[in-house]
Amino acid sequence: MKIAAVEAFRIYPKAIKEAWTEDEYVWPSVLPSVLVKVTAEDGTYGIGDGSSQTWYLGETAAQMESYVALYGKALKGVDPGNFALCHKLMEAAVGGGMPGGRTARSAVDMALYDLTGKARGMPVHALLGGAHRTSFTLLTNLYHKTPEEMAAACRDFAGRGFKGLKVKVGDVVLAKGWDRANMEAELAKLAAAIEATPRDVYIDADANQGWISPQWTVAVLKRFAGADNLSIEQPLPYADLAGAAHVRAASGVPVILDESVWSPEQMLSIARMGACDRIVLKINRLGGFFPAAQTVAICEAAGIGVSVDTNPYTLVGDTAVCHMAAIARVPYPVDCEGHVSFVSLGTPGVFSGGITFRDGQAHLPDAAGLGVDVDWGALKRHQAANAKP
Repeated sequence: MKIAAVEAFRIYPKAIKEAWTEDEYVWPSVLPSVLVKVTAEDGTYGIGDGSSQTWYLGETAAQMESYVALYGKALKGVDPGNFALCHKLMEAAVGGGMPGGRTARSAVDMALYDLTGKARGMPVHALLGGAHRTSFTLLTNLYHKTPEEMAAACRDFAGRGFKGLKVKVGDVVLAKGWDRANMEAELAKLAAAIEATPRDVYIDADANQGWISPQWTVAVLKRFAGADNLSIEQPLPYADLAGAAHVRAASGVPVILDESVWSPEQMLSIARMGACDRIVLKINRLGGFFPAAQTVAICEAAGIGVSVDTNPYTLVGDTAVCHMAAIARVPYPVDCEGHVSFVSLGTPGVFSGGITFRDGQAHLPDAAGLGVDVDWGALKRHQAANAKP
């Protein structure tokens, strides 16, 4: 089987999440996104989800389309199941010398795995080495503005069976700057979340790089020393691994790194420095399943936990998230409901199949490839309704 074509189709996911419709400075109301289709010479195809945020991941929709075109030229005539060669060729086309083009590359990679899985009659998780599980407890993101709203949301989602709550504690300082008043506003929301959340539910306090100072981070975390279900996620800028290691050693609170994890090589540096207890793995930040699986292997060898995260994605990407989470040995809650709580395509029936939700868990389909189908007619209607003239 050989690759005949690689195509990008613009899609327009609109934010429905609290705060995303209000804080355009921090989070986009419409995500730059593409659906990638990799077609083999026999006409079979696979699909991949390329979801970005320009300030956060560095790619616009137009850039992703241009990168996909370059990747397509590099991959024409190549076996789609030779993932190592495909990545070598894609890196030679865009982003091999420094980080770049990884969201687009992840979408192509996702489509390669989907196509190969369909051709071999295997689910993607089997191509990645096999599943420890195909059902997953859930995590959701909470962006609520006040302590009262945050506490109510924590009680609501914990009552629905969610086992992970990502409490955002960086948006105020990102939007308004770091000072004590803004920091206290973040800490008040965190205190309310801790008080409202049962101890069997993880609280991941996500600062999105906004807390800046390692010493201030250590000082304020000591307020929450009794909360043994609490972890602090990415309090410092992504390059400050020494600061993260200091927070981990001095605060008594487990450290999660997200934005710092952009390649297997970087993951190895993180592990060597003892900079975290767990990572958030984003398939699009790493460039696809292939480097993500390498990253998981490094983490497990080093005793570092892995939480897999939506960008947010459509149903395609969120199903891919669960295939990725299936290979992780330790089962942390999975954030795979971006297509439900974060964004909406606004056009029904574009995608079918994929993960389903019941009994407080997400479940992978028993299907080859990703297990998601596309209604190309509905996709055209979606594009026509949303594309600017």
